[in-house]
Amino acid sequence: MSFDVGFLVQYKEFFVTILAFLLGVLFSYVWFLGKRRKDDLDKKKIESYVKGLNYIIEDETDKAIEEFTETAKFDPDLIDIYISIGNLFRKKGEINRALIIHKSLLVRPHLTKQKKLEIYINIGVDYRKAGLYDRAKEYFKNALSIDPKNIKAKKLLYEVYEDSRDWENALVWHKRFSKKDDAILAHIYTEIGKEKLKERDFDQAKKNFEKALKINKSCVDAQIHLGDIFIQYGEIDKAYKQWTNACIIKPELSNIALSKIQDIDILKKTMIELLKNHKDNKYILYSCANQFFSLGEKEKAISIYKKLMNMGIKSQSMLKKFVEYKQDTLPNFVVKFVSEMPNESIKYICTGCGYASHSPFFRCPKCRQWDSAKVEIV
Repeated sequence: MSFDVGFLVQYKEFFVTILAFLLGVLFSYVWFLGKRRKDDLDKKKIESYVKGLNYIIEDETDKAIEEFTETAKFDPDLIDIYISIGNLFRKKGEINRALIIHKSLLVRPHLTKQKKLEIYINIGVDYRKAGLYDRAKEYFKNALSIDPKNIKAKKLLYEVYEDSRDWENALVWHKRFSKKDDAILAHIYTEIGKEKLKERDFDQAKKNFEKALKINKSCVDAQIHLGDIFIQYGEIDKAYKQWTNACIIKPELSNIALSKIQDIDILKKTMIELLKNHKDNKYILYSCANQFFSLGEKEKAISIYKKLMNMGIKSQSMLKKFVEYKQDTLPNFVVKFVSEMPNESIKYICTGCGYASHSPFFRCPKCRQWDSAKVEIV
């Protein structure tokens, strides 16, 4: 049998061509399957992420955590998802879980500076939420060590100084942070003055209250406390002048200022002057009526309460005063019913977040906004 070598060479080339073609098809198919699988994963990841965002919008925190956790399974390296999960745990009040998640991200390799800064800020916010202000400051400073000009980190560090009542540092950072807000700056000086007053360092307290008023003449908190300093110095007339001015500048707080005046004759004289010059101001009228009632001048107080009622002011505390004044002529059950009503007469409500209290505040304890309180007669 003869063997045709040319035939073998010819078919060898043919088989090599076929094999190369088949391998190409196989690689294309594998690539297609891989791409399809990746596309499917990307699609599922995006769908899961969008669902999580919708749950956040709908304020369904538990479902959002569940959905973002599912998203993370598709891509364990997606750091933003883990940051979001930690933030949601913080929102739920589960600070330890938030910290565990956020801190675990710091050990990941190849973190960009920007991502590390973001993680530091979120850990700082976690600690701030937990009331651990020193730890919060540490992480906000870590963020600023990466980017000293980062506005968010600066703002948060400044706010945590305020939260912790570290007013000296709050003052420094307020000046550094952005354009100075004279009203807030005056409040910070006032808070420093109040701390000095507690320490009975009256000279330093006075200096800070005066700085506050130099910056913002309308800072009533500084005016009222400067009056307290003048009392300590025995300068009674100056103290009374401060408190009278406080009534004029911010009538809403006239109840606080008038309650400071201990000399009955001067108190009466001050109220008569205020009523003469501010006869239609409901806060002046109400504060003076309460003082007259406490001094035993009930008829004068009742006439002012009637004027307030004619102005459309409806007040539970005024009703109690009327009933107390007329109790001898009213049935016992009416007197008893009204006497059991709450005694609070003034409510302070934050216009920013709705926080309400019967104690005055210059910075909202909830949303931390300055000068956001409106005063209601109740």
